[in-house]
Amino acid sequence: MKVLLVGNPRTVMGFNRLTKIPSLNLASLAANVDDGLCEIKIADLVVKDKNPEKELLKVLDSYKPNVVGFTAMSFQYQTALNFAKLTRDFSKEIKILMGGYHVTADKESIIESDDMNYIDFLIDGEGEVPFNELLKALKNGHDFDNVPGISFLKNGKAQHNPRGLLIPPEELKIPNRNTRIYKKGFHMMGMPADVIETSRGCVYDCNFCSIRNMYGKSFRKFSTERIIADLEDAKKHGAKAIFITDDNITLDGKRYLKLCNEIIDAKLNLTFAVQASVRGFKKTPGLAEAVAKSGTKFVFLGIENASDDALEFMHKSNQLTSSDTVEVVKELKKYGILVVGGFIFGYPSDTKKTLLENFKYAKKIGVDIQLFNILTPHLKTELRDELLKDGFVTNKNDYSKYNHYASNVKTNYLSSDELFKIRNMMDARYPVESGAIFRLFKAYPLFFTKLMFWMLKREPQNWINFITGFLKR
Repeated sequence: MKVLLVGNPRTVMGFNRLTKIPSLNLASLAANVDDGLCEIKIADLVVKDKNPEKELLKVLDSYKPNVVGFTAMSFQYQTALNFAKLTRDFSKEIKILMGGYHVTADKESIIESDDMNYIDFLIDGEGEVPFNELLKALKNGHDFDNVPGISFLKNGKAQHNPRGLLIPPEELKIPNRNTRIYKKGFHMMGMPADVIETSRGCVYDCNFCSIRNMYGKSFRKFSTERIIADLEDAKKHGAKAIFITDDNITLDGKRYLKLCNEIIDAKLNLTFAVQASVRGFKKTPGLAEAVAKSGTKFVFLGIENASDDALEFMHKSNQLTSSDTVEVVKELKKYGILVVGGFIFGYPSDTKKTLLENFKYAKKIGVDIQLFNILTPHLKTELRDELLKDGFVTNKNDYSKYNHYASNVKTNYLSSDELFKIRNMMDARYPVESGAIFRLFKAYPLFFTKLMFWMLKREPQNWINFITGFLKR
C-alpha cells in the first residue's frame, strides 16, 4: 500500500517571505506507522506554491498512491479541499483522509456537508495513533468502528469514533525526514531549515487559543536524549536552522534552561527560532543568556497588547503585564536576540488611539519583527463564543480569512474595514520608523537584499508601502 501525505502551500500573509519550513506533523505521522505497513511519501507543497495543483497531479501520476492525506488549519481548509477534489478526479479508487486543526474543530459540520463527496475519513485531534490504526484497517480489510479519533459515513450516516488517549512522549519516534519528496527550498532567513518539537500542549487559559482542541489542557515533554537525536537527524538532512514549534517552550523555564545547556554541550552549531512567553523568561533567571548561547537568534513573544486591560480580556493578565514585557525584551536584546513581537488588535474597546499606542509601544521596547495580528474568532474557542454573543464577529463562516491577517471582527469604535486599514498602515510604517529593517539588514544582509528585489518584482504594492513608510519617518 502506497500513502501520500500532502503539505498545504498556503501560509500566513508575509510568513513565507522570511521562512518556509516543512510540515512537522506529516513527518511525525510517517515515522509512527508500524514497520512494513506501507510505503509513505510526503509532498510538502509549501515549496511548490507557484503552481501546487500541477505539482500534486505530477506526484499522483508518478507515485500512484492508494491513500492520500491532507492537513489544514482553518484558513487552509478550502485549499486542502480543492486538492481533495483534484485527487478524487484523478482516481476514484484513492482513499482520501483529512486532518489537522480545522477538521478537529469542525468535523460535525464537515461530515454533514457535500465535502464528504471528496473525503473518506476525517481524523480528529492528535493524529499518530488514528492514522496508524486507520491504515491497518484499510490494508487488512477490517471495519473502522474501533479506529480511535476518526469520523466517516457508515451506511450514509455520520459516525464519530471517540479519541484515544494522548500518546506518551516516550512512545513517539522522531520525524521521518527521508519520506520527503522535496529536499530543498525549506529555509529560515535564507538558511536551510527544518523543524522540531520539544513538547506538546499548553496549560494556560488564553480565550483566543485553539490548541486545547488538539491536546486538551496538557503539557507533555520529550526527553533531552530524544530532542538531541532529533536535532542531529535534522542536521544530517542538511538543516542549519531550526524552528522549534512548541506552543510555549518556556512553560517549564527550568527545563528549557537545562535543554539549552545540553544543546551547547552537544556543539550542534545550529541557529534556532522559538515561541516563548514573557512569563517564562521573567520567572527563570539566566534563561535569556542560555538561550542566546545555545544558538537562538529569534524569539517570538506573545506580547499581545500594551494595555493590561486588553490582556485581562484575553485571559492573559495572570501571565504577564506590559512592564514585564519591557524588561524581558530588553534582556533578550542585550544578548543579541531578535525579538518577534506578536500583538493582537480588535478587542471590543479598541480605538484608533489604542492601536497607535501599541505601535508606539512596539517601537519603544525594540521589537524587531512585528506581527500585528487581528483577533480571529477561531472555532470552539471561548473568544468566539464571547464575540458572537456580543455581535462583534463580522465574518462568521468564511474560514479562508481566519489567518490572523484578515479582519473578521469589529470593535465598539472601529468597523472591520477600519481596523484592517489601520493595522495595514502600521505594518507598512513599522519596519522603517522603528529602525527594525536596518537591524535586520545588518544581521542578514544577503537575505534581505534578495528579499527586497523579490518584493519589488512580486509584490510592488508592498514595496510602495515600504517607501511610503520611509518617507513618513
